[in-house]
Amino acid sequence: MNLEITNRILENVLYRQELQKLKELEKDRIFCRHGIEHSLDTARIAMILCRENGIEINPDIIYSSALLHDIGRSREYTGKIPHHSASVSIAGQILDSINCPPDIKKSVISLIENHRNPDNDRSTPEYIFYIADKKSRLCFVCPASRECYWSEEKKNLKIEV
Repeated sequence: MNLEITNRILENVLYRQELQKLKELEKDRIFCRHGIEHSLDTARIAMILCRENGIEINPDIIYSSALLHDIGRSREYTGKIPHHSASVSIAGQILDSINCPPDIKKSVISLIENHRNPDNDRSTPEYIFYIADKKSRLCFVCPASRECYWSEEKKNLKIEV
């Protein structure tokens, strides 16, 4: 399957600039980083969970959302703006600049907007995306696990399906 929107995002100048800013701001971070690896892990886990839960969704929506869901982190670090809000704003600009169809844009923005919301309806892609974002963290091999602010219950201390 061709992930047309996802690949347009990857080539987008604003996306690349924001990703580079984030990389620079997190270069000395000992905790989880929010680069392309985390984004792709989130997308792949979300796709698996959607299939397991019988949720039909365009993979381009999942992958596009994954690339953009943390793109606002640099603004959280520098301007104290919640990253999901900043990510929605930046994602909107990027999606508009690549002529993303309105229905896809709406779905992508919804996933980004809700990726920190544990109260999403469990039968929705938003909930699946929320879970995938959390499951993508490799706490069980993280050297900074002891210093992490996540509770032990929230950490991924074992590989689970």
